[in-house]
Amino acid sequence: MTRLTPIGGGRTLTSTDAVPTRRAQERLEEIARELMTVTAMLRSAELRSEVCPADTVERAKLALAAATPEAQQALRAVCEPATLVELGECIETLIQSIPQGDPAGGYSATLTMDVGSLEPSLGALEAASRRLRTTAMFRPKIPEVLAAVREAGIMYETALRALDELPGLIVRAEHTLQQHREGAHE
Repeated sequence: MTRLTPIGGGRTLTSTDAVPTRRAQERLEEIARELMTVTAMLRSAELRSEVCPADTVERAKLALAAATPEAQQALRAVCEPATLVELGECIETLIQSIPQGDPAGGYSATLTMDVGSLEPSLGALEAASRRLRTTAMFRPKIPEVLAAVREAGIMYETALRALDELPGLIVRAEHTLQQHREGAHE
């Protein structure tokens, strides 16, 4: 049962309001990280001519299954370049989320210019901003923000490539695993 709690302004807060659910961007980031991870695991085993463990192959299949057509479309969308408005909003939200008073003169403009020079995707901006908002104790220095944006951009770009590579990697890993099993029984 949903419990109602009165809050200011005559509004009522339900228990489902009390703990926000994970946002779609966070779920998409999780899918992207898993696609990137399992692809690296399979590729590494293949490059070393090693048999990939069956649980890794199953994990890769689950990651690929999690990348539903909707998730794939969302991944492509977050890899699109951010607009100047989106860039400005993300930087402003990041700066305002860490209460340290007003930043030094020029910080906001310089940060926006430097991050903008990376021509980041909206997904990279949002993921980097979310990570910095939730981990930084103090307002991040410009190089920290640039590194976070680059890292997030690489994650999403790698996840997109993984969508193309992963089916073939899985097939080859399964084939190698099957050959290994057959060789062990002889």
